[in-house]
Amino acid sequence: MKIGIITFHAAFNYGSMLQAYALQTYLSRQGHDVEIINYRSHYQKSIYYKPFDIHSIYSILSSFKRLLLYPSSLCRLKTKWELFNSFLNQNLKITKEYNTIHELERVPWDYDLLITGSDQIWNTGAPDSGEAYFGNFINNANTKKIAYAPSLGQYPENVDTKFLKAQIRNFTALSVREEKAKDLLIKYGIAKDISVVCDPTLLLDVQAYERLYREEPLIQGKYIFFYTPVGLPLDYFKIVNDFAETLGMPVITERAYYPKDIKKYKHIMNYPEVGPSEFLNLIKNATYVCGGSFHLQAFSILFRKEFYCINGDKDSRTHNLLVKLGLEDRIVSLSHPTIVTSHPTINYDNISNKLTYYREPSFDFLNKYTVK
Repeated sequence: MKIGIITFHAAFNYGSMLQAYALQTYLSRQGHDVEIINYRSHYQKSIYYKPFDIHSIYSILSSFKRLLLYPSSLCRLKTKWELFNSFLNQNLKITKEYNTIHELERVPWDYDLLITGSDQIWNTGAPDSGEAYFGNFINNANTKKIAYAPSLGQYPENVDTKFLKAQIRNFTALSVREEKAKDLLIKYGIAKDISVVCDPTLLLDVQAYERLYREEPLIQGKYIFFYTPVGLPLDYFKIVNDFAETLGMPVITERAYYPKDIKKYKHIMNYPEVGPSEFLNLIKNATYVCGGSFHLQAFSILFRKEFYCINGDKDSRTHNLLVKLGLEDRIVSLSHPTIVTSHPTINYDNISNKLTYYREPSFDFLNKYTVK
């Protein structure tokens, strides 16, 4: 079967790029001819532009602004951009680039199946989301369309339900990644028959990722890997710095630029030369993993790491995953911002059984609609 995928594959975010890789890899292993539609809106490209690039006024002004605010950051950003771009070109099979919905509509697509998802493509509050991610640009009556694990974001109750209702149409089957997203779509009459499936990164076993990173640890010795994809509240720094103080080991983070007063947290060290491959290496070789990222938790589970999820009780995405696997005790609430070091180690034999059970409906969903 010839399958096209449209998702946030080129957002220079570890989870976005790795989930695209995972879904493509899973389907390819089932014998399908799979490619990712290389849709990159002008807005998304303006966010993830190459530093020092002079292709637009926006990139020139943004580079100049960052140079003034973070004089050492641009070189780090350039390295990150190169690592992400290299990963994309080496590991994803993509079409030529398209930048507008009108360009997509003019293409005579010949897919047997179009998959929209995963990631936050249906989060209407995300600035780089849009109508392309609902697949209505497909004009071929022979192409089936399904949604696999799109997310409505951290706060699904804030999405534009009128926009979703207008866009979610002509799907052969719908699935979402979180229970709250399913409940909301049903509540507003947007859809009735909806499956809840796992994130694509969890479709693969850990061996599928080993080819993506070098075996030698980037950081020697014991360390805590800390990552959150959004802004860095200083509360997060204090939590992980206090944890490091207790354990007597450094915290490694990967920011290209960060608040200047990070320096007052003596245990936090920055290692900014990180793309998707290096991200996996840092998780794989960490003693502990901490942060506020859904995909950080997902890969921590796959790599069987001791981890803690900061603010996970307020994020429907991470909360949904941790509840499914019985890992709620790994949530650190900002209302009680202390990591309890006396927690028993995670019983990953038990978690592995739960993960197998959690994956099964996802395999069934994909297999049902990828058979001609």
